[in-house]
Amino acid sequence: MSKLRFYLAMAAGKLTALLLRLTGRNASYMPGVIALKLCGDFLAHLKKPETLICVTGTNGKTTTSNLIAGALTQMGYRVTNNSFGSNVAAGVAAVMLQNSTFTGKHKNDCAVIEVDERSSLRVYPYMAPDYIICNNIMRDSVKRNANTEFISFILNEAIPAQTKLVLNADDIICSNLAPQCKNRTYFGMDAEIPASPEDGGAKDVVFCPRCGARLKADYLRFQHIGRWACTACDFESPALDYVVTEIDRENGWFTVKHGDQTQKLRLVNDNIVNVYNFCGAIALLTELGIPAQKIADAFGEAALVRTRFEQVEDGDKKITMILSKGQNPVAVSRVFSYVAKRPGENKCVLLIIDDKADNINNSESTCWLYDLDYAPLKDGSIAHLIFAGKRCRDHVLRAAMTGLDLSKIETTDEVKDCSKLVDLDKYDNIYVLYDNYFLDEARREEKLLLERMGNKA
Repeated sequence: MSKLRFYLAMAAGKLTALLLRLTGRNASYMPGVIALKLCGDFLAHLKKPETLICVTGTNGKTTTSNLIAGALTQMGYRVTNNSFGSNVAAGVAAVMLQNSTFTGKHKNDCAVIEVDERSSLRVYPYMAPDYIICNNIMRDSVKRNANTEFISFILNEAIPAQTKLVLNADDIICSNLAPQCKNRTYFGMDAEIPASPEDGGAKDVVFCPRCGARLKADYLRFQHIGRWACTACDFESPALDYVVTEIDRENGWFTVKHGDQTQKLRLVNDNIVNVYNFCGAIALLTELGIPAQKIADAFGEAALVRTRFEQVEDGDKKITMILSKGQNPVAVSRVFSYVAKRPGENKCVLLIIDDKADNINNSESTCWLYDLDYAPLKDGSIAHLIFAGKRCRDHVLRAAMTGLDLSKIETTDEVKDCSKLVDLDKYDNIYVLYDNYFLDEARREEKLLLERMGNKA
């Protein structure tokens, strides 16, 4: 009976995928929704590819999985990847279904699957990964992910003991995931060590998980990312197997040391968060047995997904588009910090960070703004700030509490045409920060800016 349900689910899912393609809607997880409705253990009946890699964690899943999948594809592997759809159980089922035969045999050599942390219990018990890479466990939307202890509990319950873990050693929460997994590799960074041991930001960990005593940081890069040790027992951040030893932003390269080997690679993006993503991807590829030169060649061709980061230049003016995950205070704080530290003066920053789903449902959940660090926006290089959307005054209130100069802030309730508030005569460095629910609107405003620039040429 179970097999019959599986074949019915497979047929229904493939038919749905065909209908979606015919109507031009390829990027949908609906085939997976239908398959799981008809057969709850659908994933268990599918035959895994030779190598199954899963990517999880709070921030950086898409960037990391796309880097790994892109590198393997460039090397000639046939790769299944869910970059087109969602990372929840239905999205995973959809991409596995579409890359399997009717009997459940996988068509490709390997799969690189991004998996939402909360979906882990609906994926890993049915489809045990050979490798899981986790870049961080951080505070996220309280509506979605509650807190880091809740997410850690889910991952610890879901991850199979036989899976090999590739973990960020500089994240004390991430590095202690799934103690049942003995096969573990750690990556991290000793380049650009902060001068101060504390960064002043909110912390998601304070006490030792082993003895309960207070932890002490040797240094912190942001939030709880850094190197820790317990003040009462021998608990500490694990030793690094893969370590970023140098970052040369000016010339666009960085180095990763593994054992006696030091590898120099192209710096695809110089945001410190992405450097961690790159190091994790390199660690994973190396653990797969990929030669160092092939990895370096792949990074030479790599690029961030356009929906995450894009720079467009028109004469002496530059537009930088950066995804800033709404209701995720750490992710948005890091984007604020990145913009403040970027070269150049007289920056204009347009913020479309205003959860559209909340707007539709008339929600007033703004608590995440009080975990968000607005201090980087006080930087002298940022001359003008535009908050767009229904939450614009909430952003202004929170910015005022940080001591930000309100005279350089402008607001508009409407996202549409908000780019008209950017004075192209005054500002050459324009940053557009947008929520993942406002991608289409952000692209529209980018197009309007470029049209205005063209008219001035």
